[in-house]
Amino acid sequence: MKTILVIDDDATIRGVVRLYLETEGHVVLEATDGKAGMRLFHANPVDLVILDIFMPEKDGIETIQEIREAGNCKVLAISGGSPTMGMDFLHHAKAFGANDILVKPFSESELLDTVRRLTQG
Repeated sequence: MKTILVIDDDATIRGVVRLYLETEGHVVLEATDGKAGMRLFHANPVDLVILDIFMPEKDGIETIQEIREAGNCKVLAISGGSPTMGMDFLHHAKAFGANDILVKPFSESELLDTVRRLTQG
């Protein structure tokens, strides 16, 4: 069982991701933006952060950079949008330190397979 922080301004996405992760036995913490997410990150031991790229207050790229400065937590960046917009920003997220990326919408199996791979060991 891992503790996973989900940071996304879309309540529906957070709810679906929570459902998928809790079904696998994970503890899920939720935040609506990067600022709130970093408060939870610093207050709790977290094994993985799943975060959206486009959020108010503090976006995903800034949040990834702060997570990298704080330690060695795994990061999964997620984003929707068009291939010319969302995909490019996801690749930037990887360049800034995300361990992996997923394009919204993703399936339950895509998410869980990625989470398993990132949290093994």
